[in-house]
Amino acid sequence: MSAPDSAADSRISILAWTTLWLTVAVVIGGALVRATDSGAGCGESWPICGGQIIPEIGNYHTAIEVSHRLMTGLLGIVLVTLFLLVRRQYDKTHRLRRAVFAAGVLLIIESLLGASLVLFGWVEFDASIARLIVVPIHLINTFLLVGAMVLVAFFAGGGSGFRVDLAKTLDKMIAASLGIVLVIGATGALNALADTLIQSDSLRPATTDELQVTEAVLRQIRTIHPFVAIIGGLALYMLVRLIAGDGSKRVKLLAFGVQGIIWAQFVIGLLNIALNVPLEIQLIHLFVADVLWIMVVLIAFHVLSDREDSLTRDSQLAEPA
Repeated sequence: MSAPDSAADSRISILAWTTLWLTVAVVIGGALVRATDSGAGCGESWPICGGQIIPEIGNYHTAIEVSHRLMTGLLGIVLVTLFLLVRRQYDKTHRLRRAVFAAGVLLIIESLLGASLVLFGWVEFDASIARLIVVPIHLINTFLLVGAMVLVAFFAGGGSGFRVDLAKTLDKMIAASLGIVLVIGATGALNALADTLIQSDSLRPATTDELQVTEAVLRQIRTIHPFVAIIGGLALYMLVRLIAGDGSKRVKLLAFGVQGIIWAQFVIGLLNIALNVPLEIQLIHLFVADVLWIMVVLIAFHVLSDREDSLTRDSQLAEPA
């Protein structure tokens, strides 16, 4: 194992943050695939497109799907590069190596979930029950992947380790905050799918019975999601305020940013409904949701690590000279 190298640490930190935002770009690209009905742009083939390694770009659906796959591939290459750099610089027990490994596992799961949508035909106008199940799972894994990349960037930037104890009130509030964002995101993913299918009046599941079930669920989701977002957003607003309480200046700034983003999301959501869910507003809505998630996760990591540092200092001071 090589000696600590500050220049290498700096490169790893920059690459970690780059990988995080590339992950967000891939997420937005996936939303673009769904919103433009481009999921079948390569047919029911994965990872090759239309049975070809280098496909012919015959229409914009294929172009969007191929671009998304290339971006995902690029993300995988960048993440592997990051892992190799971290592996070279840090011991195998180091928390940064474990964080990068976790991000890699989640990226593999993310790719497999995306592949399942294509291979099973859960794309374009499909409104099967299976798709309604996979879509929110896909979104939750996406957020977990982004969260793992935030953890990588946090550790790469010098963040210290921490432990979670759900017996503590603070840890419960942090878990509740993260859970709220995941629930809003999962219902939002279904809401976006409902907007795409219902707005295009193209619900086409396999059977009539399935149509009745999925159409009813999708229409209910379009009603439920705004209420979940409003109630959850207000709860999150209060929670981050309590969590930031006596925290550091950095944590308070992050909490202030989260509160501002919550209000911004309310406005964007209203615009989305008022303007009949235009593509641009949908993508902005998702991007801001990603930023919100990143900031909530950062608050959690900073608060927990600051507490761990404080406990360590108190323990050292308590030791006899």
